Amino acid sequence: MLRTGIEQFVGFWVSESGYRLRIRKVRKDQAFVDFLDPRGAPIARPYMGGAPSMKMIAHYDDYNEDFRVDLWEEGKGFILHLDHEYDYVLDSQQREALEAAISRYERDRFLDAYYSLFGPLDHFVRTTKQ
Repeated sequence: MLRTGIEQFVGFWVSESGYRLRIRKVRKDQAFVDFLDPRGAPIARPYMGGAPSMKMIAHYDDYNEDFRVDLWEEGKGFILHLDHEYDYVLDSQQREALEAAISRYERDRFLDAYYSLFGPLDHFVRTTKQ
């Protein structure tokens, strides 16, 4: 089934290292994202007073096909960038995948210590398991 727009991101995803994403559409340009560790637990974000990595707001720009997840508050801290591929060539089985990258605002240098919270950023493949 070929999905377009924000729909191509919606669903359950797992990385080779066991991290999981759960993405639920809120509007045509917004979603909620849960980022879970290999045990299936949310990640406590110390830079946010320990807030769990649940219901994080994601914005989708249909024109640029840009899907970004605010790992902090909008305009602050970390952003998780996800790119969708239907047959990802770097996946051993060329499955549907999300490529992940994290960026941060240059002025927020103290966040360097928190990159490891989100594990190795392997690509995520679609799964039916929650």
